Amino acid sequence: MPPAGRNSFFMIPEKTMKEKHNEATFNRPMGDRPIDARFVKIDVPFYMQTIKHEEAWQKNDRNAITVFKSDAMCIVLVAMHKQAELTYHVAESIASIQVLEGAMSFRTDGALFDIKQGEIVALHDGLNYSLQANEEAVFLLTISYLKEKLL
Repeated sequence: MPPAGRNSFFMIPEKTMKEKHNEATFNRPMGDRPIDARFVKIDVPFYMQTIKHEEAWQKNDRNAITVFKSDAMCIVLVAMHKQAELTYHVAESIASIQVLEGAMSFRTDGALFDIKQGEIVALHDGLNYSLQANEEAVFLLTISYLKEKLL
C-alpha cells in the first residue's frame, strides 16, 4: 500500500453490498446461484443447455432464466421454439436483444427485419415491438434501468 498522500488518489474504496441469490427450486434444483454481486460470472452455454432440458421447454413455446438482476440492469437468457412469439409490448427501459443461436423476426410499428446469430438490436424505452422465432432461437435480453436511476 502506498504511503498516505502519495498516489492515494489511486485507492479505490471497497463497496459493500449484499449479494442476491436465487435458491434451488423443484424446477431448478441445481442449487443456490448468485444473480447480483460485485461480479457474477455467467456460464451462458451451461444455461442454454439447462433451459433446453427443463420440463418448461418441453411443454411451452419458450423457456427463460434470469442470469443477472440488480437495481440498474437485468439479463435474461431466453430460448424460443420455431414460430414462438413474444407479442407486441412496450419496452419499459433501454434494452438490447443479442441473438446467440438461430434467427428471429423483430417488428416495430415502423419496421420488420430479421436478426440472426451474432447480431444485436438495441432499443430505447417506449418502443412497441415484438419478436418471432423463425427457427429455434436463443437470445440474451439485457434491460438497463440506469436512466430511471439518473432522473
